[in-house]
Amino acid sequence: MEAQTSGAQQLERRAVGLPTAISTVFGLIVASTVLLSVGQGYAASWIFLIAMALALLTMYMQALSFSELATLIPKAGSMNEYVRAGLGPFFGSLTALMGYIAIVIFPGAAEAALPSIVLSDFLGLGGSTTFWVAVIVVIVAAINIAGVRQFAAVEITLTGLIALSLGILGIIGLLGLGVNDPIGPALPSIDFEWGILSGLLGLAVFAFVGLEYTCPLAEELEEPKRQLPLGMFLGLALIAVPLTLYGFAATRYVPADQLGDPANLAYMDIAIAILGDFGKWWIGLISVAATISTLNAVVAGVPRLLYGMAHTQQAPRVFGHLLPSTRTPAFGIIVVSLPPLLMNAFGWASSETFIELILAGVLGWATAYILIHITLIVLRIREPNAVRPFKAPLVPLPQLIGTALLIWAAVKIFPDPEIRDHIYRDYLIFLGISVAVAFLFNLSTMRSVRDQFRPVPLREVYAEVEFIEELEEGPGGPGRPGPEPLAKL
Repeated sequence: MEAQTSGAQQLERRAVGLPTAISTVFGLIVASTVLLSVGQGYAASWIFLIAMALALLTMYMQALSFSELATLIPKAGSMNEYVRAGLGPFFGSLTALMGYIAIVIFPGAAEAALPSIVLSDFLGLGGSTTFWVAVIVVIVAAINIAGVRQFAAVEITLTGLIALSLGILGIIGLLGLGVNDPIGPALPSIDFEWGILSGLLGLAVFAFVGLEYTCPLAEELEEPKRQLPLGMFLGLALIAVPLTLYGFAATRYVPADQLGDPANLAYMDIAIAILGDFGKWWIGLISVAATISTLNAVVAGVPRLLYGMAHTQQAPRVFGHLLPSTRTPAFGIIVVSLPPLLMNAFGWASSETFIELILAGVLGWATAYILIHITLIVLRIREPNAVRPFKAPLVPLPQLIGTALLIWAAVKIFPDPEIRDHIYRDYLIFLGISVAVAFLFNLSTMRSVRDQFRPVPLREVYAEVEFIEELEEGPGGPGRPGPEPLAKL
């Protein structure tokens, strides 16, 4: 299993910098579906704020594990590379399927549909939902095929626009400066119930999952050892502030029963209540920007994951081919763009199923995240002398705390029993398919069943593909790279 090393077959090295790492985290996480779910969650007032704080803690525990593993093995294969080193190729493939592919199928389909509904129904621009989904997905695919620098420029621009807009809207609402009068104070008083907190933790976790989507950019980042951890830590902080302000504004202007109604697009109700018709257009365009930003991060990250897996014989070889002119995994980009198109074309993503799709994706994410925590602990024991540019503190305490919170969120994934059953059904079906695909594909490329459960020593991982540090040694020797552009996106 040798890496292809010709220039045309490598991702573009050291092409982007810290702003791209931060914006990829923000852009993936702050989606239209997040604006919807967070708006609905704040129907529970300050109880949901507690759930958000617990979710943020959960993701910071996750960021510690990802930061250590991503800087230990800074590869485009990301999750798969880490877990195959800790637990073996089967679990690496399973983690990739549950942590990346499930997201394309479940929340990705809902994400593409939301702004399409806004454009056709709320803003009256005509055209069917399927038409607008196709327009958005084709734009995103074209951006990513054009190259990582084009992806970065779009992601940074949209991230700034969304963060600024949410913050301003939240401040206007919090201070009661909208065109309409507030209905009451921010976070109105309600009685605390553990059942409410537990049932909303899954929605709160969804508000922050996806920080790992910057990891597949490791081979294209200027300084992955520094920028991967910073991108995740700063990205989460950047997300928390505007979402909190947005929640305060929501509870000041929209009644709880209207916020929590699954038939409503909560973020449209919030913006209209605060700023009237102007708010409708403002948040409508922000919804489109948020979806493009999110799908842009997905379509950038997942094909690079598959690119890395192709080089370890865990994905079909065609995913390892790059478009010579832009050094992008064009085949993977096209394949990853298809599920949102198809699910919306066949009516499998609708306003009635959005919450089910979102939370089925959260369960997939939680499965992958728990395997990541286990991997970090195992590698600490098995590879104690490995060079770790970022070393997570207090291991295994953060991993145990993060895992416990993820299990809590999964067990109490949603308050409504019928919806919860549908969420578990979708998740278990995908889990069964993922187990079968991971086992059978790895079996077809390896000599025995034992091989796919044999952890791959780090020395073999480094030998299979060119280790990122070697790429930083330019004509001046180690630590002295050759000429570079003056600024990195």
